[in-house]
Amino acid sequence: MSATIARRYFVRAHGELGRGEYEAAAESFRAAMDMAPAFLSARLGYAAALVRLGDTPRSAQVLRAGLARTTAERARAALLQMLGDVLVAGGDFFGAEDAYRQVTDIAPNSAAPSAGLARVHAKLGRYGDSFAALLVAARAGKEEPAAK
Repeated sequence: MSATIARRYFVRAHGELGRGEYEAAAESFRAAMDMAPAFLSARLGYAAALVRLGDTPRSAQVLRAGLARTTAERARAALLQMLGDVLVAGGDFFGAEDAYRQVTDIAPNSAAPSAGLARVHAKLGRYGDSFAALLVAARAGKEEPAAK
């Protein structure tokens, strides 16, 4: 029953976020997350709404709390990827670098953490590392062509 109600809050919050009603969206996402703490999409939405409101420290805290609640690798990768993005927005480049490296360990064929690392390295003035990470991101997920 509470999962159904949480889903309703989530759908409402998603619409509010789309309309630019960030405070209302944050409250609706929070309500959905409170009803179903393992509801990953609600947690990610709540963190996104908080970032739109300019509250990156609280957004990072919400994502870190989610990491403590989940053991699924895919969910951890999603939380860590968004945590890296939030930390970059908040100016914590070394924390973001650590988050992206953890995503790379979980999902080595994903381009997203390498792209995040490229942004972090560029922000830190490490341009050689930034271009190397961009190259890894461009090559990620590409398969070798089949032999003829």
